[in-house]
Amino acid sequence: MLDRPTLNWPKLDWQRFLSAENFEQTWLKVRRNRGCAGVDGETVEAFEQDADRKLATLRRQIETGTYQPMPLRSLHIPKKPKLKPGEPPKTEWRGLAVPTVRDRIVQQALLNLLHPILEPQFENSSFAYRPGRSYKSAVQQIDQWRQRGYDWVLDADVVKYFDNIQHGRLFDELQERVHDPAIGHLVERWIGSGVSTASGLILPNKGVPQGAVISPILANVYFDNFDEAIEAAGLKLVRYADDFVILAKSKARIEKAHDLVEELLDTMGLELHPDKTRVTHFNDGFRFLGHTFVRSLIVPDQPKSKRQRQTEEAAIAQKAADPARSPILHYSDPPPQATQMQQALLAAVQTSEQPIPPPLYVVMGYRVRDEKPVQIESKEWTWRNGMSTLYLVRQGTMLRKDHGRFVIEGGRFETEENESITAQSPPSQPPTPKSKTQNPQSKTTAPPPILEIPIKEVGRILVLGNVQISTSALSECLEHQIPVVFMSRAGDYKGHLWSSEFCDLPTEAAQFGRRHDPGFQVKMAQQILHGKLTNSRHLLLRLNRKRKVDGLRAKIHRIDQHIAALPKTVDLDVMRGHEGASARLYFTALGQLITNPGFSLTERNRRPPKDPVNSLLSFGYTLLFNNVLSLILAEGLNPYLGNLHRSDRKEPHLAFDLMEEWRSPIVDSLVMVLINKKILRPTDFTFPNAEGGIYLNPTARRVFLKHFEERISEEIAHPAVQQPVSYRRAIQLQVQQYKRCLQNSQPYLPFIRAT
Repeated sequence: MLDRPTLNWPKLDWQRFLSAENFEQTWLKVRRNRGCAGVDGETVEAFEQDADRKLATLRRQIETGTYQPMPLRSLHIPKKPKLKPGEPPKTEWRGLAVPTVRDRIVQQALLNLLHPILEPQFENSSFAYRPGRSYKSAVQQIDQWRQRGYDWVLDADVVKYFDNIQHGRLFDELQERVHDPAIGHLVERWIGSGVSTASGLILPNKGVPQGAVISPILANVYFDNFDEAIEAAGLKLVRYADDFVILAKSKARIEKAHDLVEELLDTMGLELHPDKTRVTHFNDGFRFLGHTFVRSLIVPDQPKSKRQRQTEEAAIAQKAADPARSPILHYSDPPPQATQMQQALLAAVQTSEQPIPPPLYVVMGYRVRDEKPVQIESKEWTWRNGMSTLYLVRQGTMLRKDHGRFVIEGGRFETEENESITAQSPPSQPPTPKSKTQNPQSKTTAPPPILEIPIKEVGRILVLGNVQISTSALSECLEHQIPVVFMSRAGDYKGHLWSSEFCDLPTEAAQFGRRHDPGFQVKMAQQILHGKLTNSRHLLLRLNRKRKVDGLRAKIHRIDQHIAALPKTVDLDVMRGHEGASARLYFTALGQLITNPGFSLTERNRRPPKDPVNSLLSFGYTLLFNNVLSLILAEGLNPYLGNLHRSDRKEPHLAFDLMEEWRSPIVDSLVMVLINKKILRPTDFTFPNAEGGIYLNPTARRVFLKHFEERISEEIAHPAVQQPVSYRRAIQLQVQQYKRCLQNSQPYLPFIRAT
């Protein structure tokens, strides 16, 4: 850094900066410039509707120290690449990071007062982003130096200049010129607020965002010492932002200039692009700022045709409307002082230079509202062998009956935030999506159906959230013994529809009789827990077979002790104690076997799940429960009469009982695959709600449903049959075995998955 003379440059007038006049003039300029919305989704038009109040709020927030910049929105625009002579034209993309409208206003308001302070300090060799100067001025200056005999040129290109500006040096340079720590603090918050991308929030360790109002003048501040050093060496510099040429009268002089430039840039944390930087002569020609310089000729590039401009504008619009764009953020006041854990977390992710997933945005005081419509692929609406569950997931859709088929259509309640539909069952006839079926109950043509399904192929229907079912469809389900299970959008069980006409009265009578048979209750509870805990230990053994995690064998041994204690235990509460102790050991061990660094599991929590792994487990258990419940109903059993799970509340305790032995083989193993194989990512989850609950986002939920159906349709060996059967068929065999146990007192044998 060069020693700078101490001059009495004017200081920033904070009273003028915060004046209503300054902010009103700034707002008019921002409005004229238009521009897209930032991460908060607020457009210039939306801000204009209540501009006076919002401007006053911004001024008050800055004055009281409560102003908080938002992250920047990531966009891409086409840029004209630097081509070598004879190289064919091509399109490259430049990444932009766009501030919100309100942040653009504050930055421009400060810029209005920074320009008079910084402008006199910049060198004459700098032409970009300065009043009264332009690229044309730079082109003319090059020609003037050529006329004075400066024929040798260093045509330089800096590698990703804006992305590599070192923050510490930038703040020092700014403070040296402005002498106001408050200005540096404000600038530091702007460039450190991060960039919101589809993968998460990226906090920068270096660089200034291209697209921010304040960035151009910061770029000139950072290069100012460089400009002085080049001029002090007797060289002629023409710089326009990070594009510059250096001119000299001899080849030897320009080659020394090349070495000097590399040395100066190295101290700035920058470097020259080896393929785009060259020493040349006016006789050989070079391109700079859209002009070709050859001998005494200056030839401007051909202006873009109307078609080229329209193509680029369409490309920009497509990039801006990309369904993978970043989520919309809103700022909600964070605690006055971040906790040590929050500070450590932010420091760790910033150092790792990895995106912060949306569930962690709450740590920084943001809340997320993802408003993008979900793109649905038709391959998720195909029927596949071994599947008979219809998932109704897309919000606002309607299920109705039409001539022996279930028809799913968009309906009048459809919204922009729709999710997907996954419908799966073994086919006897192929489905006919997009058909022109007309509803006989309506005088008008129904909306084009999303999918049509033969009713006889549907074994059960799971409804998540706001989905409509017509009366005729419900009647058909009751008549054909198709259970309909209702869940919230998050996957929580709400209730089910089933006709009492199909109850098996002798079986239900046997169930009520067994409620008063303590011996039966104890034996069933012992066997249920034996199956659950044994399958849990077997999963740990399989997962640890190659990894050999320290301490895992000890946990498995302690689980074995709880399993061995079950046959000697006749008190149900004591049995549940063994179950709880084993579960704590099991889930901590399972967490040790997670290899994906984006996930962790230290304990089991639910209602609501407070981390991504627990969210996956809870959702998987809900899907498993619904499958078990539907099979219990199909066998004529009363789902409310359980053995291990019992209470005065009317809940489907039998389904809770008979699902226990399947948790590890079906759900836990699936969750570990989805995590460790990185099929699901940390960014696939919502931010914590008011209760701290974290859930899969709609798109990722489809992925989980698809893999769950594949898992429950996977074929395995079952001792009751000779041929391999699907997990769903195996569950049915276990339900039928339980029914026989009720009637003839034979012992119940749980399903044990082999290691």
